[in-house]
Amino acid sequence: MSMAVHASISDALYALPVPSGRTSSVSTLLRLRTCAALGTALARTRHEPGATDADMARIVYAVYFHVTNTLMSDARALQEAESYWCRVQKEPLRAGLLWLQTLPARITTRLPHTQGWGVRGLRADAEAKCLRLRRARSATVRALGMLVMAWCASETQPVSERTSYLCRVGCDAMSYDEPLDAKASLDVAAAALLDAVAMHESGVSRVLQACGVPSLWTHAWPLVVVYPLISWAAATLVYRHGADIFAQITTAWDAVQGLAVGWIYVPAMRLLDTLRAGRKERALLVRRDSLVADEQSLERMVEALGRDTLHMNASQLAALAERTRTGDLTQVWQVYESAMRAPLRGFLSGSLIRTLLIQVQKAKVDLEVALSGIDWLLKSQELLLGAVGLAPALALVYLLYAGLRRSVRWVSGRKLSLHASGIVQARFEAWQALRHADKLCADDADDASKLGYLLLDASTLRTALHILIRHACMGHHTMRTRLLDEVEADISAIECGHLSRDGWSGRAHQVTRMWHSWGQLIRVP
Repeated sequence: MSMAVHASISDALYALPVPSGRTSSVSTLLRLRTCAALGTALARTRHEPGATDADMARIVYAVYFHVTNTLMSDARALQEAESYWCRVQKEPLRAGLLWLQTLPARITTRLPHTQGWGVRGLRADAEAKCLRLRRARSATVRALGMLVMAWCASETQPVSERTSYLCRVGCDAMSYDEPLDAKASLDVAAAALLDAVAMHESGVSRVLQACGVPSLWTHAWPLVVVYPLISWAAATLVYRHGADIFAQITTAWDAVQGLAVGWIYVPAMRLLDTLRAGRKERALLVRRDSLVADEQSLERMVEALGRDTLHMNASQLAALAERTRTGDLTQVWQVYESAMRAPLRGFLSGSLIRTLLIQVQKAKVDLEVALSGIDWLLKSQELLLGAVGLAPALALVYLLYAGLRRSVRWVSGRKLSLHASGIVQARFEAWQALRHADKLCADDADDASKLGYLLLDASTLRTALHILIRHACMGHHTMRTRLLDEVEADISAIECGHLSRDGWSGRAHQVTRMWHSWGQLIRVP
């Protein structure tokens, strides 16, 4: 409820003269939470011989303190019920689930207003309940606005006149059946006010009983019934097919282990080894030393052929070795061609055999050079190949994780982190309440329903901002206290805007300032 209105009523109560006789004190009256208890206090005051107008005013002020708080609670309960049935009306899946949950009650009671037994009929019932709850909430909010306006408008009146005026406005706000005479005594007016409050509370209770959110048992009974059946079936299945189930579990575990170790861990370690090794020399197909040894052997064979067969000197042999390193064996092929003209002589002299062996060695060197090129290509693409081999396994793990996460969210019906979900809900409620207050303050017309809705939004905004500030300032007690004081000052300025000269325009400026001050805190995605 509005802290400013409650503070004003409390100040007015303590400003009254000391209770006379056995009439109730202020502290006692403020602790009363029901109309029956207030009625008992009123009866004691009426039967007290020395009771004064101040004693009767104390009862009426306490009734106002009680009824304003009750009206705010009733408006919230009606709003929550209306939101629930609106979701049922708009969401077919929720409507189907509720149809199953309420099926026993619908069969046993055979509600006369039910427009069919299917989900369509349930959604029609939800629409009708939304309308009824909306009308009840509008009446409750209007009554709240009328009471607050009457209280603020009568602050300068004498005690007796103010008490009588508050009783008349209270009966009118509660739509009391019997009109209250302006000349009625204070005890009669106070009794009529209590009767009006009791009638209004009983009316709201009937509406919530007929159109409220279904009970926890209504939502939970399908699980309570199905869970033992599922448990019994599962136990029977495990008992009969325990060995097969264990084998399947073992197979599944081996598959998971193979995926985790063979397709993720081992390739990841290889990839890390590749990154750690960098461009170090690592032979894949041909070792560097083997290639160098074969090239040097080829050079020595060609030099020996040039020295023994071609009779070259040292400078000619050096030039021949240089040409051999570049792959030019023209003179060797010339010796081979000469030996092929007289194969028998070349065979006997050994030149044919030597040139054939040189060709074999040259082919071996060429093959090793080709394999070295393949080695270089593989080494240059080794990091890419490792990443490509690891990517499918990581993609499969991500898909499994995303599917499991969505399944858990769908089954639970809420986010995995309850604390984060509460913060998001509080942020949305604060944003919605401030937005509604902004719309209400855009019009300067003074209306009881408008004031009631504004007080309701201010109360919601206060509660949500307290939650958000406590979360944001966790561990900073001083900062949290100062921010809470600033929030209370801003919301009180909205609630008490009718006491200033600017009225609703002043409230609009205050709401704009709250958008600038607290907009970052209540920002929604």
